[in-house]
Amino acid sequence: MPQGPPFSVSEFTTWDLSFEQDVALYQRLGVTGIEVCERKISRDPAKAREQLAWLRDRGLQVTSVQPRVHALFKDSMCPELEDPQERMRRYRQSIDLFGDCFPGQNLPLVTIGGNAPAYNFRLAYETAHRLYPNLARYAADHGVRIMFEPLHPVLMNADTFVGSLEDALRLIDAVNQPNFGLMLDVWHVWHEHDIARRLAALPRPPMAVHICDWPRLGPRGPADRVLPGQGSINLPALLGGLEAAGYQGAYCLEIFSAHQWPDSLWRRDPAEVLAAGREGFYNAWRNRSRIAVASAGLGSGP
Repeated sequence: MPQGPPFSVSEFTTWDLSFEQDVALYQRLGVTGIEVCERKISRDPAKAREQLAWLRDRGLQVTSVQPRVHALFKDSMCPELEDPQERMRRYRQSIDLFGDCFPGQNLPLVTIGGNAPAYNFRLAYETAHRLYPNLARYAADHGVRIMFEPLHPVLMNADTFVGSLEDALRLIDAVNQPNFGLMLDVWHVWHEHDIARRLAALPRPPMAVHICDWPRLGPRGPADRVLPGQGSINLPALLGGLEAAGYQGAYCLEIFSAHQWPDSLWRRDPAEVLAAGREGFYNAWRNRSRIAVASAGLGSGP
């Protein structure tokens, strides 16, 4: 097996497979970690608990969780729910499920902003400052953590109202709960000014990290990603920054795509995608930059 940090796979990467097929494939390939996407397990609570118990017994480490409803406001994966209070109620159901099924593991669950209602960014931030602290305290009582993920500006007003690392850190500071931290996806921040050194200077490491790459000619849509090492991201530099920041967790391959593209990664053999993604990650890790924390600085943002 490659020498380096743990390698994990998000179930979004193997979009067309079932939950059970995902687990079987990851284990067959020697992948040790999984990001569970709740939309792949049953909506029936009893059945979902059976599935998660089966996963726990298989020994595959859950490195993070994507709740079925994971945005504060409407987003592309769940556009039908308007009320953020109801969305947070659904999120608490996910906390209940994973906290009960994985006691003592302090699992991190992803959240994103969703779309500011009627482009009212002031209201969006005020709502986040009001609702997220209570959600974080609820999560702490159930033994899980919450990660806020900033998204690339191409997803502004489609999936998020927070389109930069700096704005995400400000929101996390405002929530001010020890179990509410950063989810870092390289696809969303790679373009920002002096990003590797800014990652090295993070006040605390991310709770989890997603990896993939940005198409060299630019994305054809909001889900267009390529495998690590096959795009425009200077992944060795970002990995060096994250190492300098003290991140010691798994690096999770998260690939979105679209079936209408003839070269879509979702149309390829999932085993080949995972093998190539793992190889690309470990190649980047071996060539990662050495970034001194003392010389790193957040600067004034992008």
